[in-house]
Amino acid sequence: MSAPRYRIARAGPEHFDAIRAVERAAEEAFPIAELPHALRGAMLTSDEQLAEALREDLLWCALDAGGAALGFAIALWLGRDLHLDEIDVLPAHQQRGIGRALIDTVRAHAKAHGAERITLTTFRAPPWNQPWYARLGFVAFEEPGIPAPLREIYEEEIAHGLARERRVAMALDLRR
Repeated sequence: MSAPRYRIARAGPEHFDAIRAVERAAEEAFPIAELPHALRGAMLTSDEQLAEALREDLLWCALDAGGAALGFAIALWLGRDLHLDEIDVLPAHQQRGIGRALIDTVRAHAKAHGAERITLTTFRAPPWNQPWYARLGFVAFEEPGIPAPLREIYEEEIAHGLARERRVAMALDLRR
């Protein structure tokens, strides 16, 4: 097996524009039923959010040999849980282990900082969402059982126009 043609690194301000380009490209991979046209581009990560994640050491990029961003992950703390706020990989570079490497980096960071779980919200249907996370060990919450801080994020996404029946909140327990 050949060596990966990318590396995972902490992102810097010089990656902000590339991160948003990855976000825009990743949005296009979603069916309209999941992410309607009206929401595309409307929920891109702001410079302020990226800068905050950078200050908190919670922003990573997958970079090719030339330093171009192929993907990224951004997280935030929700009490003792590390919340994976977003992870995206350029469509042309998917299914090459980049997403998994980003998740592994987030997991290692979470464990090193004493997190109990990694949480996330995602779409139920596309195979690169709930089914992919489930293969990595994430388990879906039943809606009434979503923890309060995660529920706030979940409900905010729905208030922005994402369909409740298409969303799911999940967690990976790190205490085992």
